[in-house]
Amino acid sequence: MDSSNAGEREALLGRRLADRYAVERLVARGGMAHVYRARDERLDRAVAVKVLAAPFADDPAYVERFLEEARIAAGVSHPNLAHVYDSGSDEGLHFIVLELLEDHRSLREVLAEVGRLPVADAVRVVRDVLAGLGALHGSGLVHCDVKPGNVLVGDGPAKLIDFGIARPLNQQATGPTSIGSLHSMSPEQLRGDALTPASDVFAAGVVLYGALTGRVPFRGDTPAAVAAGQNAGRPQPPSAFAPDIPELLDAAVLEALEHDPLRRFGSTRAMDVALAAAMAHAELGEAAGLDDTTTLVPIARPPAGPPTPSARAAAISRSGRLPTVAGVLVLVAAIVAGAGILLGGRNSATPTVAADDPSPTPVATPAEADNGLVEIPDTIGMSEAQAEATAREAGLNWRIEWQVDPAQEPGIYDQQPAPGRRVQQGSRFTMYAYRNR
Repeated sequence: MDSSNAGEREALLGRRLADRYAVERLVARGGMAHVYRARDERLDRAVAVKVLAAPFADDPAYVERFLEEARIAAGVSHPNLAHVYDSGSDEGLHFIVLELLEDHRSLREVLAEVGRLPVADAVRVVRDVLAGLGALHGSGLVHCDVKPGNVLVGDGPAKLIDFGIARPLNQQATGPTSIGSLHSMSPEQLRGDALTPASDVFAAGVVLYGALTGRVPFRGDTPAAVAAGQNAGRPQPPSAFAPDIPELLDAAVLEALEHDPLRRFGSTRAMDVALAAAMAHAELGEAAGLDDTTTLVPIARPPAGPPTPSARAAAISRSGRLPTVAGVLVLVAAIVAGAGILLGGRNSATPTVAADDPSPTPVATPAEADNGLVEIPDTIGMSEAQAEATAREAGLNWRIEWQVDPAQEPGIYDQQPAPGRRVQQGSRFTMYAYRNR
């Protein structure tokens, strides 16, 4: 331990900063700053005080970046972001005053202790992170350093902290391209390209992968080694290390980790919807009493006509146990209405076992334009997770019907109705997808 740094930390104990904040004890230390518990004597409340450490406190560039962190964070208020109360300088000490989260620990510390989180806990934490990021993106900023060490967990919602390297959307990087946390960096951040919300989506995917598996998706000790892993393609799915992870959750994590930003979720909201859908699908299957050989899956049929009886039987049950359609539909209605598994207020996917319904989708006439209508989105070419998120955002009563074809690229290949048509919100919308297995 550096003796000068140790002396600096001890010298602060008992000191009053800005004639207001009485420093009580050290609670965390980092490479650039240390965090203390303090008492705001003016408002009589406990706070956290983050103090820029030497030698950075003597560098005007670091001081400016440190205080800019406070300005950024103070301008965005959200339950999943740590609140910033104040900032300033006092006789060469530069500090930020934040919400004190004594009952929280960093996700990094928790994972070091337990290895990995239960699936539901991991998804809950990352959905909280996505909510905080959404507020940040809505203010025109990218966080740039989403990692387990910057996620605090405890009673109540998870909190995202540390806006020290946040920057405006699409701003070109300046200086070293490796500022940030190596294993959480998106390919574009490692290259030093301009960053977008998709860059934070990638980092959130890394956090979720680690929370589910206890591993990072792309290993390496240098930026070049991590970049080589990213360039090699998708990592192994999380379920390769934790078999209890649902298939749709696997798909959502891998979509967040796509090398090309345009192939990732288009927003934190889209990723959040996909995670909610994956967990709801898993809960519905568990509630229906299905095992690994019997799954609620879409009826495999082309858009032109209904499935043959043999195709339907093969799609519904691999074990020969055929759940009744009516029973499954009643189950879904009860769970969605009573337990609110899917996003509240939105039309959710019915289970993918469904009876043929000859009734047409109601299509709007010109006279009905803009009277509670929505436009059918174009989902062709999207992944299933992205298509689900898009259809849910549009407020449609959607479902995906798929067929296995290893020769085809996985994803949506057709839909009914066609893109661009205006229909009543809640109208039926069916998408057709290929899967490799």
